[in-house]
Amino acid sequence: MPTPMLPRALEPGPDQARSWLREELRAATYHQEPLVDRLWRWVMHRLDDLSAPPGHLSGVPTLVTVVVTLLVAGLVLWVLPRVRRERAVRRLAGPVLEDPSVTAAQYRERAASARAAGRYGEAVLDSFRAMARDMGNRTLLDDAPGRTAHEVSVAVAAAFPPFAGDLARAGHLFDSVRYGNGSAGAQQAEDVAALDTALARSRPAPTGASTAPVATGRTS
Repeated sequence: MPTPMLPRALEPGPDQARSWLREELRAATYHQEPLVDRLWRWVMHRLDDLSAPPGHLSGVPTLVTVVVTLLVAGLVLWVLPRVRRERAVRRLAGPVLEDPSVTAAQYRERAASARAAGRYGEAVLDSFRAMARDMGNRTLLDDAPGRTAHEVSVAVAAAFPPFAGDLARAGHLFDSVRYGNGSAGAQQAEDVAALDTALARSRPAPTGASTAPVATGRTS
């Protein structure tokens, strides 16, 4: 069977080919494509290489190529769902304090009842809300009703540097439970409640002070 010939319009010269390539690379998709997606495309290309003729691999041992490709593919398959889940959580995240009329004491009572009933996700949410409400009452957190869990964690950590790590983990757990269909266990619920209690009993650092973060509990 004779080899089909391309139309003359699809046989560009070197200058025309370079021009097309430059135009293609200017496309916004190349600059906006997430790193994980680029990595996945690279893995697919490597898998295509494995099915190419032997000389196509430029002397790289086939076994080495297979092993490296499988390792990278495994890494991508492990990371990709988590990256997409994090993106979804960030898009959905809303204010921590959905009902400004609830007091910190009421949130703590709700959290304690939820822990006793084994509803640990609810306990995490209400303990974190109790902390946010308390920080607002102490004028250490401005616009508390409108802040997301991440914003609350960052703002409170500025006033209580030793608790920065615990606050970040608690904020992440809050978003995971509230917006990411995540779950929490008994220990996590206890840790967030303990963080709320510890912050309520602590004095904020003087403005401009710097203290190395010290973990006080496990909230992840």
